[in-house]
Amino acid sequence: MLLTRDNLTLTDEQDRFDVSAVCALILTASWASCRSVEQISESLRNSTCLALMCEGRTIGFVRAITDHSVNSYICDFVIVEECRGQKLGTWMLEVLMAHPDLARTNQLLITENAQAFYEPHGFRQHPFTCMNRPVSAGA
Repeated sequence: MLLTRDNLTLTDEQDRFDVSAVCALILTASWASCRSVEQISESLRNSTCLALMCEGRTIGFVRAITDHSVNSYICDFVIVEECRGQKLGTWMLEVLMAHPDLARTNQLLITENAQAFYEPHGFRQHPFTCMNRPVSAGA
């Protein structure tokens, strides 16, 4: 898929991504600071991804982990600071939610502070505990 709007290109075609630019963008987020470029690159290969580019420069990225049938997990959503507030995130999220890999799934995500962004798109807060088992806990 390749979508264009004004001078923007949004694609899920990973051969069109500048992987090093995507990695650098993800690493600007505090929640990704412990990841290596190798980990990020591998996660891209195993996910449904969208990259947003403006005249060839990567300015946004989001990915989803999915079984294509029941559940999908939206993560690693980032837009460069100077491009925020222009509804680019809304466009990216709408395209991702409608993507054939996710459209038939329960779409999940975790956020600390972006509830107001996600709620108009149908996401609801739930009163349950999210648990994780860090890599450091395993053998």
